[in-house]
Amino acid sequence: MATFGEFTVARLGMIASQMALNVTGQNISNINTPGYTRQRLDQYSFITSGSGLYHSANSASVGSGVMLSGISQLRDPFLDIRFRKEMSSVGSASAILDGLDQLESVINDVNKSGITTQIQDLLGKLNDLNDHVGEKEFDSLVRSSAEALCQLLNTSAKDLETVFENVYNQYTQNVQEADNILKKIQELNEEIRRSDINGDSALELRDQRNMLIDQLSEYMKIDVTYSEENLGAGFSVEKLTIKMVDNKTNKPGATLIDGIYRADLSIAQKVDAAGKPVVDADGKPVPDDLLRLAISELHDSAYQTQLSNTNSQFQLQGLDFGKNAQGGQQTIDITYKDKDGNKHTVSVDFTVEKPADDTPEAIAKAREKTLANLADALNKDATLQGLFTAKATSNGLVMISTDKGADAATVTQMELAANNTGITLGDTKSIAAVPANTTIVDEGHGYGALESTRQMLTGAGEFRTDGGDKSIRGIPYYQKSLDALANKFATEMNRINTTRPDGTSFSEVGSNGEAVQKQAGNLFTAEGDDPKNPDTVITAGNISISSAWKSGEVQIISSVSGNPVQGTMNDNINRLINVFETSYTFRPSDIIRTNDATFTTGEPKQDNALTPGTELTAHITYIDGMNQEHTVKVKFQSGATAEETQNNLYDALQKDQTINGIFDMKDNGTTITFDDKAVVPEGSLCNLVTGIAFTDAQGSKTDAFSMGDGAVAGAASGDSIYKGNLEGCYANMEGVLGAHKSTTYTIYETYAAAADGINTSRDSVSGVDLNEEGMNLLQYQKSFAAACRLMTALDEAMDKVINGMGIVGR
Repeated sequence: MATFGEFTVARLGMIASQMALNVTGQNISNINTPGYTRQRLDQYSFITSGSGLYHSANSASVGSGVMLSGISQLRDPFLDIRFRKEMSSVGSASAILDGLDQLESVINDVNKSGITTQIQDLLGKLNDLNDHVGEKEFDSLVRSSAEALCQLLNTSAKDLETVFENVYNQYTQNVQEADNILKKIQELNEEIRRSDINGDSALELRDQRNMLIDQLSEYMKIDVTYSEENLGAGFSVEKLTIKMVDNKTNKPGATLIDGIYRADLSIAQKVDAAGKPVVDADGKPVPDDLLRLAISELHDSAYQTQLSNTNSQFQLQGLDFGKNAQGGQQTIDITYKDKDGNKHTVSVDFTVEKPADDTPEAIAKAREKTLANLADALNKDATLQGLFTAKATSNGLVMISTDKGADAATVTQMELAANNTGITLGDTKSIAAVPANTTIVDEGHGYGALESTRQMLTGAGEFRTDGGDKSIRGIPYYQKSLDALANKFATEMNRINTTRPDGTSFSEVGSNGEAVQKQAGNLFTAEGDDPKNPDTVITAGNISISSAWKSGEVQIISSVSGNPVQGTMNDNINRLINVFETSYTFRPSDIIRTNDATFTTGEPKQDNALTPGTELTAHITYIDGMNQEHTVKVKFQSGATAEETQNNLYDALQKDQTINGIFDMKDNGTTITFDDKAVVPEGSLCNLVTGIAFTDAQGSKTDAFSMGDGAVAGAASGDSIYKGNLEGCYANMEGVLGAHKSTTYTIYETYAAAADGINTSRDSVSGVDLNEEGMNLLQYQKSFAAACRLMTALDEAMDKVINGMGIVGR
C-alpha cells in the first residue's frame, strides 16, 4: 500500500474506535433500562483489491484498514426459547394459585367460627332438645341455630360467587392485556420493518418487542420464529412470526403474529344449534359456556387487509381489439369451481362495442364500454348471481366471490366462444380464497395464565356433565361441593321429619297403627319455595328454614309413634341427631339432574335352575326432585330364558300405575331404560331410577334373576365424591383445596426457580456489565489514541519526504 493509503487506515481506525466508544457509552447509559440488550460494534478487516497476476514474490500485501458492518445485540436465542417456555408454566401455576388463594379465604374454618362450628352448634341444640322434649324454648333454639347454619351456607355461596366474578374479571382483563400486547408487537413490527428498509437496525425497538414477547409467554405457550420477507429486487427484511403452541400436540398452532399482521384475542361467543351467535336481552354477546379463547383472522393494523378468510378473485388483464374488430353479440364461457370442488361452465352473452375508427382513443373508448357490458352481463346471469360480483377495471375485469374462505367459489377459466367480433382476451389470473383462520382454543389445547384462569372458572370436576375432563377442579367444583353438603343436610332432615323409619309418611297412619303427625313437614326448603310442594333443588345459595317451620305450622317431630310412651318419646329426635353422625355417600347427581337424565339396566342374567312361572318381585328404587328415595315393588313371573323373564318384567312395569305414571320406559332388547316423563324447569331435579333388585315369593333377595348395576346417563356422575358425615364433608372440601394449593405452590416454586436461573443466564449474555464496559472504554480509548498517533507519524513521515528530501546541496 502506498504511504498516502495509510492515512485511510488511520482514519478508519479512528472512526471504528470512536463508534466503539459510542456503543460502549450507549451500553453504560442503559444499564438500568428494563429489557435493554447489550450492543456490540461489528467490524471486519478491509482490503481494496487482490494481488496482480505478475506480482513480485518479494513484496508483501497488507490490508486497507477496518470497516464497520453495523451494530448488533448480544442475545442467545436458545435461552430466549427456554425462558419463554418456563414463563408459560410460571404463568399457569401463578393463575391457579391466585384463584385458590381466593377460594381459601371462603372455604376455611381454621381459627374462625364457620360452617363446621355451626354444624356442631346445631347438633348440640338437638341434644339439648332431646333432654327437654316438649319444651318450646328448646325447639326455638334449634330453629335459630338451623337458621344461622343456613345463613352461613348462603354467605359462603355468595362469597364463592364473588370469587368467581373476581376471577372472571381478571380473565377478561388478561385476555384484553394479551390482545394489547399483540397490538403493540404489530406496531413495533411495522416500525422495525420501515427501519430495516431504510437501513437502520432499530435495536431499541427490538428490545421493546422482546420484552412484550416475554410478557406474552406468561399468558400462553408460544413459538417464536424469525424469517426473511422478500420485498423484491433482491431485497429482504426480517419478519417475526408468533404462533400459539398446542398443548396437546406440543406443536405450533394458530398464528398470532405474522410480520405486520396480527390476530385479535377474545372470549369465544356462544352459538345456538344453528351456529348463530347468542346475544342477551341487551344485544350483547353471550360468552361461550367454557369461556374458550377465540383467535381471529390475521389483519393489518387498519383492519383493511386480511390474510385469511378472503374472497377468491379472477382477474382479466386486458381486452384487445383487432384491426377488423366488429361490434355485436359475443359469448364468453366462464368455468368455476363451487365450494365442494365441483366444476361448472356457464355461457354468457354480452355486447361488443365497435370502435368508431382505428385511433387509439376510439379503441380505448370501445374497450371501456365492452368491459362494462361484460361486467353487467355477468352480474345479471342467474347462475353466477350470488356467487360472484364482476367489476370492470381500466383495461380489464375482476370477478370476486361473494362468499369467503372455504365457502368461496373460484373462477378458473374464461374463454371467448367462436364469434367473429374480432376481440381477444388478455392474460388471466385466478387467486384462490384463503380459508378462515379463526380458531377456538378447545379445552386442554392452551397453556399458560389464560388457560389456567379459564380452568378455574369452568373446572367442575366430578360435577361436570358435558363429558369433559373431570380432573379439573376450579371454582364451580367447590360451589357444587358446598351445594351437595347443603342439599344432603336439608334432604335428610326433611326426610326424618316427614317419614317414619319404614318409609310411611307422618301424614298417614303408620303400618303399626301409629297416629298421624299433623305438625310434620319439611324443615328446610329453597328460599321462597312452597314447603308443602317444594320443586326447587336446595343448594347452599338458597337453603332456608321453611316458612312453615318459621310460622310454627311445622315442628320437629319428637316421636315416631305419635303416641309416645316412656322410652319412645324422643326416638325421632335421635334420628335427627343421627343425621350428623351417619356416613352418607355424596354424589354429583344429587344436585345436577336435568331432563335428559336416564337410567338403563344391565343385561339380564338367569340361573338355569329358575323354573318358568316362578313369582318374582322387582324393587325399583328412585329419587324424586327433592332427593327423597322411594321404592316401588312390581310382581312378575319368570320365563324360560333371561330374555323372556325381562319381557315379562317389562310388561309388568308398563301395567304398574306408579312406575308407568312417572317414567317412560323403553325395551332395548337386552336392557330397559327409564326416563322421567315430566319436563322439569331449570333449577329443579328430575325423577331418576337409581337401582333395581329382585326378591323371591318369600321376600328374600335372590340372584336367580338379575339385571346388573345399571348406569345413569345424561346427568352428573353418580359416583361418590365423598363418603362420610356432614362435618367430614366440609372438612374434605378444605382438605381437597389445601392439597390442591400445596401441590400447585410446589409446582410454581419449581418453575419460578427454573425461570430465574435461565433469566440469570440471559443477563450474563445480554445484560450490561460495568466491569466489561469499563475495560472496553480503556481499550477503545487506547486504540483511538493509537490511530491518532499513526496519523501523526504518517504526517511527520510525509512532511519529511515532501519537504526534507532532495534539498541537500542547494
